[in-house]
Amino acid sequence: MEEDLKKKVDIVVGLSRLAGGTLILVGSILVFVFTQAALDPNASIEINGVPTKDQTDKIVAAIFTALFPIIGLCLSFAPAKLLDKWAAKIIARLS
Repeated sequence: MEEDLKKKVDIVVGLSRLAGGTLILVGSILVFVFTQAALDPNASIEINGVPTKDQTDKIVAAIFTALFPIIGLCLSFAPAKLLDKWAAKIIARLS
């Protein structure tokens, strides 16, 4: 791999790991909040600006926000070789 491409790949991999850590942190907070809302029958959440106390909507919101820390874990702890190949393909296509 040439040196210019290697620098770009290192930057993309580093930013991917940073994004993964951020997703873990923010996603965990969201999962905690929506899980509490799902367990509380009097809690309401807003969906499209409309407050609702529907239990199904609160459970779906908790499950959806659980995807963020899962994606963050995948980005943060993916093997470096895999991320390097992925980043090189993306950079090659965009260049």
